[in-house]
Amino acid sequence: MAGYIGVQPVPQATQNRSSFTATANQATFATEGYTVGFIDVYKNGLKLAAGSDFTATNGSDVVL
Repeated sequence: MAGYIGVQPVPQATQNRSSFTATANQATFATEGYTVGFIDVYKNGLKLAAGSDFTATNGSDVVL
C-alpha cells in the first residue's frame, strides 16, 4: 500500500459460497466446512433461520 502510514490492515474474514441441488427427500448437505455460528443458508432465495429452519452444528453438515 504505497503511501500508507501505519500497520497494514489484515483481512478479518473470508467468505466461501457453495450451491447444492437436493435429490429426492435429501435434507442433509455435506459442505467443505464452516465455522459454527457463522453460516448463512438460503433456500430458493430466502434466508433460513438457524435452529428453526436448519441446523449447522458440526462444522461440515447442514441439515434442513
